[in-house]
Amino acid sequence: MQTDRFHHIATTPTYLTIALGVVLVGWQAAAGALPGLVQWLVFAGLLAGAGIPHGALDHLIDRETATRQGKPFSLGYFLARYVFTIALFALVWLIIPAFSLVVFLLCSAWHFGETDIECVPPTLTWTLTRFVAGGFVLSFLLLTHAGEVTPVLERIVQNHTLTMRVWYGAVRGSWSVWLGLGLFTCFLFGAAMLFNPVPINWPRLARLVAVLGVGYWLSLPLAFALYFGGWHSLSSFETIYGYLKKTHYNTLTNRQLWLKSLPFTSLSLASLTLFAWWWWQYTPRWDPLPLLFIFLSLITLPHLSVMHGMNSRTD
Repeated sequence: MQTDRFHHIATTPTYLTIALGVVLVGWQAAAGALPGLVQWLVFAGLLAGAGIPHGALDHLIDRETATRQGKPFSLGYFLARYVFTIALFALVWLIIPAFSLVVFLLCSAWHFGETDIECVPPTLTWTLTRFVAGGFVLSFLLLTHAGEVTPVLERIVQNHTLTMRVWYGAVRGSWSVWLGLGLFTCFLFGAAMLFNPVPINWPRLARLVAVLGVGYWLSLPLAFALYFGGWHSLSSFETIYGYLKKTHYNTLTNRQLWLKSLPFTSLSLASLTLFAWWWWQYTPRWDPLPLLFIFLSLITLPHLSVMHGMNSRTD
């Protein structure tokens, strides 16, 4: 029985995310604010260990999707399409950054909801439920850490008047915003279950609530890292693992899947390191945050398209 319990925890690593969050909250309660080094080590560890790797498998997912659709797959074409998407959105970012930020947040809300509420049919009610649920998660993370988000947002949009006005309004009514979205999500969830009932993994949703709950008491970097790296990315790994094992990789293990992500993970980390070196050497007085955020969002958006293609085949 004890062996089965340990095996269950090992194959459901989000339990470890919750445990890590509880330890951090307890540490903070006992000793005060967590040291900055600890916070950034946890942030970097979850991002490098799960956050970036889960997006470094997109070429394998796209290959599997093409196979299931009876289409040829070319790694060169995949990479060219990836780079083209990045270049196109980079141009839009430079021309209309505030609009690009809104598009990025809306896409992120959908992607979070698509991952958090899995294995449901593509009906209107379930689609809307997923989108609103993702919006709730995003608004909860941002508005419960508004003091940390505001200066970051000011730098990203360079104090764009309308953007900041909307943000300040949301901050003033923060409880109403994320609580209202939470209640609306519950309403839509009930309606979706009424019209298109499906089996729901309630323990999994309870773990999601626990991850968000511990993040509420922690700083923004830790709350984001626990959700994005310790929940969203690990959940995506689980979905990707099940998707790939059906055909091309029927003997694949979790460890082997993670190892397959290393080439593109290393490339991403090397690009970030090169960017940091270039900034430090040549433009140390220039604010790197807007460009860094744009860089991360450009990597994220093609990944959303690939994951949506996979989920549409899985669901």
